Amino acid sequence: MKFPNAAKGVKRIFTAEILGLISTILLIIGFVLLIPAVLVAKNGAEGLEGAAIGATVAMGVFVLIAGVLSIIAFIMNIIGISNASKDEENFKSALLFLILGLVAKAASITIGRFVKDAAVATGMLDSASSLLNIFVTIFVISGIVKLADRLNRGDISAKGTNVLKILIAVNVLSLIASFVASVMGGPVASGVSLVLAIVSAVLSLVQYIMYLSLLGKAKKMLIES
Repeated sequence: MKFPNAAKGVKRIFTAEILGLISTILLIIGFVLLIPAVLVAKNGAEGLEGAAIGATVAMGVFVLIAGVLSIIAFIMNIIGISNASKDEENFKSALLFLILGLVAKAASITIGRFVKDAAVATGMLDSASSLLNIFVTIFVISGIVKLADRLNRGDISAKGTNVLKILIAVNVLSLIASFVASVMGGPVASGVSLVLAIVSAVLSLVQYIMYLSLLGKAKKMLIES
């Protein structure tokens, strides 16, 4: 094994992403379960209070489990990137952006809790956190590409490059959609923005699946090196 630290790190990053995916699925299930409770409360349906309470409790359980998994995934991601940074410089940049993103998010939560009328500031910090997390993904992928090149694995390197291209396309489309919706206005602009948002969402799903696949293949490549 030529890069033991990277092998350990990428394995943990892959596990963290899987846990993050499971967490998201559980959140979706939890909120779907909440629908009956909302309908009962809205329509005042009689005889369904018990079902609504049960749905609410089930939703709470799913959200709690999702939250725990999300925290575990975040910690594993930090440890994994830290491990991999010992063998490849790009992971050091990923770790830096991850920490900066965490600081921005913490600042947003703190300001939102203790400062009145801070919607603009918290919005900017949340946007900064999201942008920094994008850079985390970019540098993780770049690190995998560099490792693949050093191991003469052109297939993994090409796959990583393709994921990067899709990632850039997704974020460019999202920015264009936001710009069209906020600046141009009107029903036509709203329609264009909606189409761009749908395309962006589809590409985002494709990119995430490819990212997971890349991490899985990279993990195997590093273990077998």
